[in-house]
Amino acid sequence: MKKVNHSIFLIIFFILSLAVFCSGGSNFGKKISGKWFMVKVLELSEDVTASHNPNNNRWISFKADENFPFKGSFQSGTGEERENTGKWFYDEKTKEFFLDSDSGEDDDSYWEVSFSADSMFWKGRKFEFNKRFEIFYKKSG
Repeated sequence: MKKVNHSIFLIIFFILSLAVFCSGGSNFGKKISGKWFMVKVLELSEDVTASHNPNNNRWISFKADENFPFKGSFQSGTGEERENTGKWFYDEKTKEFFLDSDSGEDDDSYWEVSFSADSMFWKGRKFEFNKRFEIFYKKSG
């Protein structure tokens, strides 16, 4: 009888551990899902929004994978036009957010991402060129 109780305890512990482990990523997936509009771009702390978002209509939309909350897909564009697609991955351990763009290897990027209410902030990571940028987004409706 003690063996059965011990086995049940181990199964419950495993299920609870898995739930705790998955909750962080699922929170990230839930937070980032949806459509976001670019509001500001800084390059080396200089405001370059006018050249990266001249018509104030750039957007990016994220969808989390239902089975794996640490990854999903994205689309981006201007106005009604979709210009790019790809996949995203989030490494909870390193806190790195990776965009794997379908437009080519040179367009892939790593970011540090933070959220505040309906705002999202990206700071470039890993690649020297990417590290120059900070991007601010506002969530759609």
